[in-house]
Amino acid sequence: MRLVEATGNSTKSWDAAVLAAVKAAKVTSPVGVEVGRLWAELDGAKLSRYHAAVKVAYREVQRSPVRPSR
Repeated sequence: MRLVEATGNSTKSWDAAVLAAVKAAKVTSPVGVEVGRLWAELDGAKLSRYHAAVKVAYREVQRSPVRPSR
């Protein structure tokens, strides 16, 4: 299992910000996500942009060992 850190943002929701971060990680087959930090920008009294910092877990493809030719 390997981890990669990424951040994402959205104008819609926290969920959308987390999904954007997972997409930004550019992992082919994510198996889990750990949300490390959530924060937002304010526009007056409303939240205008949601941000998420995450760690995305994925399985690294195992390559079979190359055997020397005889």
